[in-house]
Amino acid sequence: MSADAIEGSLLDALLVVHDVLEAEGVEHALCGGLAANLYRDEVRATVDLDLYLVCSAPQLVSLTRAFEGRGWIAHPAWHQAELLRLERADLPRVDLLIASTEFERDAVQHASQALIAERELRVLTPEDLIVFKLTAGRLRDYEDVAAMLNARGGNIDHLYVQRWLEKFGLSDRWQRALEEAKREAANGP
Repeated sequence: MSADAIEGSLLDALLVVHDVLEAEGVEHALCGGLAANLYRDEVRATVDLDLYLVCSAPQLVSLTRAFEGRGWIAHPAWHQAELLRLERADLPRVDLLIASTEFERDAVQHASQALIAERELRVLTPEDLIVFKLTAGRLRDYEDVAAMLNARGGNIDHLYVQRWLEKFGLSDRWQRALEEAKREAANGP
C-alpha cells in the first residue's frame, strides 16, 4: 500500500479530519477513490475525500459541532445516504459516510493500517472497498476495481467479495468486474 497516491490538499484534509475524528473518539476508515489509489498501480484523479464512520446519533451531533468549531460547514444528508458532507474554503470537500449496516460497520472495524504522512491511518481493506464500489456500480467504480484486481491479483480474497455481492444480489457485478480486469490486463497500460 503506497501513500504516495495522496498529495497536497487532499492529504491536508485527510489529516485535519482524522485529527478531529480521533479527538471525538469516532472509529473511521478511509474509503472511496483515494483509498482505491492506495491499492492500484496508476493513480486516478479525485477531488474529494471519503471516510466511513461508526458512530451513534449523539456522537454525530457532537462531531458536527466539532467540525463547525474548526471552520467547516456541515451539510447533513440523513435520508439519502447517511452522509455528513463537510466543506471548507481552504480544503477539498469531505464526505463522512455513516456506517448503518452490519457490512459497513464490520468493514470499518476490520480496516487495515496504512502509514500516511508518517501517521497510522485506517483504510478499508481492498476486498471491502471492492464490495462498496461494485455496490455503487458507477463506471469509475468498475475502473477502480479492475485496476485494483490487476495490481493486487492473487492478494484479493475473491471468495469474500463474491459472498458479499451474492448476499446483496449483485453477483453479476463481480463477474463484470473480473471481465473488465482481464480486458484491461490484456490491453496493457
